[in-house]
Amino acid sequence: MNANIPKLAAAVGYQDFRSYLIARGWTPSPSRRNNVAILRSPGTGEVEIQLPLDTNFADYVEAIVLAARRLAAHEGRPLEATLRDLTHPRRDVLRYALSGEATESGTLSLQAGANLVNGALKSLLASACSVQRPRTFHPRMTLGDAETFVRACRLGQTEIGSFVLTIDAPLDIRDEVMADETPFGRQATSYLLAATHRLANAIRHGESNRILDEEPNAPLISANLCESLVEMAPSDESADLRISSTWSPMIPTPTQVISEARIDRTMFEAIERLSLQLRPSRHSEFDKFVGTVVELSGSPNPDGKLEGDVVLQVQSDDQLLKVRVTLGPDDYVQAAEAHLEQRYVSVRGLLHRRRRINLLEKPSDFAVIPR
Repeated sequence: MNANIPKLAAAVGYQDFRSYLIARGWTPSPSRRNNVAILRSPGTGEVEIQLPLDTNFADYVEAIVLAARRLAAHEGRPLEATLRDLTHPRRDVLRYALSGEATESGTLSLQAGANLVNGALKSLLASACSVQRPRTFHPRMTLGDAETFVRACRLGQTEIGSFVLTIDAPLDIRDEVMADETPFGRQATSYLLAATHRLANAIRHGESNRILDEEPNAPLISANLCESLVEMAPSDESADLRISSTWSPMIPTPTQVISEARIDRTMFEAIERLSLQLRPSRHSEFDKFVGTVVELSGSPNPDGKLEGDVVLQVQSDDQLLKVRVTLGPDDYVQAAEAHLEQRYVSVRGLLHRRRRINLLEKPSDFAVIPR
């Protein structure tokens, strides 16, 4: 047995386990023992789970493992994932899964893993902002409740199944919630699933342009959400992305709620195009960007002086962007010194957004910022 299983089972409370089952349609049955609850699966009731009602039982952990094993088999999920959900009943558990050639070993490159985490964070923030203020582009994702919600999310352990990132999302971030009000956290996570499902469905049916139009009772897709999904894709687009949620049993889940959305690897290019279309058009004008030098890839010119491409990480609106800019010999020397000394630089230019690394054309006024 996996060494984690007994530890997880010991952390599962029988009341939370029972609430989980009842929320998913399991029905209580009469029990001859006062300290054991019996519940049967939805429909035919052919699966029976017996729950110990006393944590002091010598075999409490073994009984919880047995009950969780039956639940996992019924739901078609791994035992460990099922137990983890039962230990956090007051949170929705989101799973971002990459499956394909790039993840067959169950691992990811460090950069791909960082992109997955950053993209997941931005997808939650974009969805939370859309709950507060639905629009096709959030110039600054700094709305109070949205930021508070994302800060309260917790990164869970990765799970078996290609590569699965888990995030525990709180149901709410306020001290008091009205009885008939859906908690903000649930609104944000369900919006993420519904919006991503709508986006993937439109592209799958060759109707991606429908995303540009508002539809009654349909979640509005933002450029920010599209950008976050693209960021999560491996650089060679060799994996599909699946986002799913196990909903907390502490509050009712509507039957029509979307619990899983799948982005096929062939969709990322279309999503990137939509992200550009959903952003408001801007006049071509030079902006000033401030950031750090993260990569130098110049080469000697005929005079033997280094010049060429430099990658900067700059702040634009609410995002940190990687920007490629081509510098002449004098500016390249300054960039190399700034990189070595870990100093900030500034540059003016025309920003063109691209999928991985954006381009800055017509650079001017490159300078190292004094300390």
